[in-house]
Amino acid sequence: MEQSSEHGIDVIGDLHGHSRLFLRMLELLGYQADGDSFTHPLGRRILLVGDLINRGPDSIGVLETARRLHENGTALIILGNHEFRLIQRSVAQKPLDDERFNRYLPWIRTLPLFLETATLRSVHAAWHYSSIQVLKESQANDDSFVKRTLDKENAERKAVQNILSGIKVRLPLNPILRDRFDLPREKGRVKWWKNLEGKSFAECLYSPMYPNVWDQAPSHQEIAQVEPYREKDKLVCIGHYSLPPEIEKVMDPI
Repeated sequence: MEQSSEHGIDVIGDLHGHSRLFLRMLELLGYQADGDSFTHPLGRRILLVGDLINRGPDSIGVLETARRLHENGTALIILGNHEFRLIQRSVAQKPLDDERFNRYLPWIRTLPLFLETATLRSVHAAWHYSSIQVLKESQANDDSFVKRTLDKENAERKAVQNILSGIKVRLPLNPILRDRFDLPREKGRVKWWKNLEGKSFAECLYSPMYPNVWDQAPSHQEIAQVEPYREKDKLVCIGHYSLPPEIEKVMDPI
């Protein structure tokens, strides 16, 4: 999705149902109450990089504020994997975690899978060139498209997974790797913007896994799915990754 040039954008990562924190962030960034929404006195806008819902105590509050910001032109918003999963459940006619989501689904389904302005790009997890190409005409309000993403063999499903959940590789069986929450994992997300050929698991993994494995590497076949981001391309704003404080969050141009 192409958007017009922006002169002032404040990027906010995954809110995950933390409505009070969202309102506090708007206040700290200088946004002021304007009727039932907010605007910025200098005309700045918010970019929300997806995953507005789940985990936190008030997903509905986040959705209400985000929708009002979006409808008055103050916010650009893209889908995260949590919103897309909600859409899939709705299209598959499965029960939702909160029936109140039904009130917001028509609006959520108008949001893009990614966006691009004259100066930046944004996607929830990974700007994967070939997946972006596959999805460039796809819309979340198209039931036929969403149904195709429920098919495990469908190319659009894989493309959605790549851009909304990141590029994953199978992890070694010995030793078993655990994430920062001490949960054993079979797959791990890699540094999708880098050339990882010949790199060890310790060098490839973006979301940290423990213990570090320096003497084993992902297979060539799995690393071949990585499409390193071109350094001269636009800045990319992402969310998604739950990282410990010591992990650097900003890397040029990601």
